[in-house]
Amino acid sequence: MRKWFKKMALFPLIGMLLITGCGSQGEGAGTAVGAASGGNASQANQLTIGITNPPLMFNPIDSDGSGSSGAVFTYRYFFDSLIKTTGPLQFELQLAESFETEDNQTFKIALHPDANWTDGTPITAEDVEFTINLIANPKTITTQRSAIFSLDGLNEKGMLPEGKDKLESIKVIDDKHLELRTKTPVDPNLVYERFSDVLIVPKHILSEVNPAELNQNPFWRSPNVTSGPYTFVKYENKSYVELAANPDYYRGAPKIKKVFIKIMPAANMVAQLESGELDMNAAQGVGNIPATEWSTVKSIESLKTLEEQTRRYNSIEINTERFPDKKVRQALAYAIDRQMIVDQLMPGTGELQDGPYSNSHPYHDENILKYSYDPELAKQMLAEAGFDMNAPIELIVPTGDRTREMAGNIIQQNFQAIGLKVNQVNFDFPTTVSKLVSGDFDLALSSFGSIIDPDGPATVYRSTAALNDMRYNNPEVDALFDAGMAETDPVKRGEIYDKLQNLIQEDVPLITVYSEFNLMAIGEDINGKGGVVDGMHYDVNTWERR
Repeated sequence: MRKWFKKMALFPLIGMLLITGCGSQGEGAGTAVGAASGGNASQANQLTIGITNPPLMFNPIDSDGSGSSGAVFTYRYFFDSLIKTTGPLQFELQLAESFETEDNQTFKIALHPDANWTDGTPITAEDVEFTINLIANPKTITTQRSAIFSLDGLNEKGMLPEGKDKLESIKVIDDKHLELRTKTPVDPNLVYERFSDVLIVPKHILSEVNPAELNQNPFWRSPNVTSGPYTFVKYENKSYVELAANPDYYRGAPKIKKVFIKIMPAANMVAQLESGELDMNAAQGVGNIPATEWSTVKSIESLKTLEEQTRRYNSIEINTERFPDKKVRQALAYAIDRQMIVDQLMPGTGELQDGPYSNSHPYHDENILKYSYDPELAKQMLAEAGFDMNAPIELIVPTGDRTREMAGNIIQQNFQAIGLKVNQVNFDFPTTVSKLVSGDFDLALSSFGSIIDPDGPATVYRSTAALNDMRYNNPEVDALFDAGMAETDPVKRGEIYDKLQNLIQEDVPLITVYSEFNLMAIGEDINGKGGVVDGMHYDVNTWERR
C-alpha cells in the first residue's frame, strides 16, 4: 500500500490549545529591554515565553551539547525539519513538499520550491544529504543517530563504516529532489516521526567544518543562516533569547514580529503570567508550571489553561558501571515512595510511571513489572548483594524545576531511611547534562520523552544510544530493538516491545518515578496553541494577537 504525504494534507491536532483571536495589531515590535526587565508582554506583535532550562548553544545535531530541552525548544523556531509530528502518528510537511513511499523502503522527497536559507541561498537536497551524513559521521558528537538508524549502509552503532564518508542510501536527484533507502522495509510512520527530529543545517556554511570540532564552531552560538519562521537575534546568557520574524519564510511571514524566550525558575512563571510579563509557558518539561501553583494559574482570568498527559517522565538514571548488579538497582527502586511523591507534589496533575513507555503511550504494557514501596525488601536485597552500606553515593538533582527539586529531597530521604549514605548535589541543567554525558555521576534525577513509534526508547536504552548516560548494555535489548524496527506488522511489533520493556524494567538501568501532566497557560489575546506535546512549533508563523 502506498504511504504518502502531500502538500496541504490536513490532520486534526490532538490536545491542541486553540484560542480564537481577531487578528493582529499593527506593526509595532517589542524590545529586548521590555522582555528582559519586566515590560508588559502584551505589546503588539511580541510574544514572550517562559522556560526553565538555559541553552548553551543552538546545535540541532547535538541537543545534549546545546543544553538539552531549553535549546531544543528554542532552535525549533529557526531550524525546520522535512516533516513535523503534530499529533500521535499525525504529520505535516515542512521543508518537504512531499515525502512518500510505495514499498516502505525507498522514500521519495520533494523539497518546498520556495524554501531558502535566510541569506537567500536555496535549501536543497544537498543540505539534507549533508545533514544526514554529518549525523552519521563517527567523528561527530550527536544525539541524532537514532533518528537515522533505519537507513541502509550504517553500522551497528548507527555510524558510517570505516572508509566511508557518505551514505549510498541517499540519492540526490536534483536541487529539490532526493531519495532515502532503509535497510529493510519499515513502518513508514517510524521514518516520518524520526525525521521530525532531524533539523536540516546549511551545507554552504558548515561544509568546511571538521566534524570532530563541530560543537566548537561559533556558528552555533549565533546562528545567522537558518530556515525557520524566526531568525536568531541574540542570546543574553541565562536571561533571554531574542528572535525576529523571518519575512521571507517559505510558509508565510510570521504575523507576530518578535519572540522573547525568557529563562527563569519555574516558580517565577506564575507571577510573570499574572503580571503579563509572560504570554505563555513553554510546558513540555522545559517550562512546566509547578503543580502546587497550578490552581493559582487557572484562576488568572487573562489566561487560557489546559492539562494533558505527556510522553515525558522523570526518572533516576543509574550509572551501571558503578552499580553493575541489577539486584542493587532493583533495591534502589523498592526504596522510593513514589506514590508519596505524586500525592504530595502533584495532586491531580501527575501519575506514577512504570517502564520505558509512558502511561499514555499506546505500547505501554499495563501489566509491566512494578516496584512498589518496600524499604524492608530493599534492605534485604542490598544485604544479599553484599552492597557496602558505608559507600558514599551522590544524587544529582538539577535546579530550575521546583517539583523535581522537591522530589529529589524525598528520594534522598527514602535512600537514607534504609541506611544508604546518599548526598544530594545540585547543578544547573547544562552542568547536569555535562556530567551525565561524561559518566561523572552515581545517580541523577532527569527526564525523558518518547515518540509514538515504539522504537522511541532506543534513544535511551540501546547500548550505542547517545542518551544512554547509564552505560546500559544488554545485547538482548539491542537485538529486540533491531527486530522491532525490522517488523512492519503492528501485532508482531507489539509482542516484541512487550518483551523488550519488561526486560528493561527488570534490569532497571534507570528508575522511572513520575510523569507530570503538561500544564499549559497562554494569554487569551493570543490566537495560537500553547506548549502542546506535539506540533507547537509547526505553524507559529500564523499566530497573532487580537
